[in-house]
Amino acid sequence: MNNDCQPNRTAKTAGKALAALRRWPWQRLLPLGLSFGGSTLLRGENQVDYRYEYYQEDDHRMKIETHSVYFEQKLLDSLVAKGELVYDSISGATPTGTYRFSPGSGVIRTTEVQDIRRAGNLALDWRQGRNTLTPGFAYSKESDYESYGLSLNDAFEFNEKNTILQLGAAHNFDSVLDSPIGGAPRTWRDKDSTDVMVGVSQLLTPKTILAANFTFGYESGFLSDPYRAAEFVYPLRLAGVIRNENRPGQRTKEIFLTSLTHYFDPLDASIEGSYRFYYDSYGICAQTLGLTWHQWLGKHVILEPAFRFYEQSAASFYSPLFHEDPANLKFYSADYRLSNFYSLDYGLSATFILCDHARFTLGYHRYEMAGLDNTVSAMYPKANIVTIGLSILW
Repeated sequence: MNNDCQPNRTAKTAGKALAALRRWPWQRLLPLGLSFGGSTLLRGENQVDYRYEYYQEDDHRMKIETHSVYFEQKLLDSLVAKGELVYDSISGATPTGTYRFSPGSGVIRTTEVQDIRRAGNLALDWRQGRNTLTPGFAYSKESDYESYGLSLNDAFEFNEKNTILQLGAAHNFDSVLDSPIGGAPRTWRDKDSTDVMVGVSQLLTPKTILAANFTFGYESGFLSDPYRAAEFVYPLRLAGVIRNENRPGQRTKEIFLTSLTHYFDPLDASIEGSYRFYYDSYGICAQTLGLTWHQWLGKHVILEPAFRFYEQSAASFYSPLFHEDPANLKFYSADYRLSNFYSLDYGLSATFILCDHARFTLGYHRYEMAGLDNTVSAMYPKANIVTIGLSILW
């Protein structure tokens, strides 16, 4: 959230740098329940933010419409409540990982998905001296997926409040409704995940802030996607054999994330650069580079062009097509999201300061994914994303 509602040209440049850091969408990079950034250094006003996002893949594939409301309210001098309600409408076709007509034909098979997701989270910032403790609860419900999440973050300020040390832990209790091929009864399967994080943010100069954190995660239970399958072609078979994908029942992951934000006085602008490294026990190694520019135009408009590049290696058990009996394989998946690929996310958003207590945001992003192995290119989506938002502060 951007807390610079009023274009105060006399504000300290340190405050602007920290505000720019807080606008970075950390929630896209960290596990559910864990947060990191300048929120404990910079208190926001009481506010309600409404956001609408429209995601549409090319060729009339997946469409997602999201309505979300975020609020932040000071209850006491030492206590701030914040939370979010989310409503997602999901529909369209998604690849199963198999092919129509013949194995490897290049004509992919898709399955129609239509669902509603309702989610919410609530957290309390409880400040005691230099320490801020933040317990949180999150809930998400779909027709075939349900999740409960608990989290606890602790932030400690020192070095004249120029440094924040942050520790966090989160645990999710999930249930997944599987979808067996062949008409077998669908059953609910358990899935659990735990994430722990340690991080630090440091004000290097009045115009520059550095942030870094490390996250370790562990998942267990039913980790396969019920809508993904794998196709097998091997000797003595006249046609391909299709099976539900089978992923390992345990997964560990390590994530390192760092960002640098600098404010330029002459330009009245700031730039954010970020780097994320990811590795997990599936054998996936991924890197993400992000760059965002925040430019004030006069006193009432902020333009924010952004660019992100992502690249990953394939999981050790991934293949677009398998050439042996599935009985001889322990794990297998043809989910393109586990392949060797890269993606680009680029776009522009504009924030309009309507008055001291209101701002309006409009943004457009283009998302493109492309393979780096022999996965059929039709598997990978390309999408347009439009965002509209309104914030009220008091």
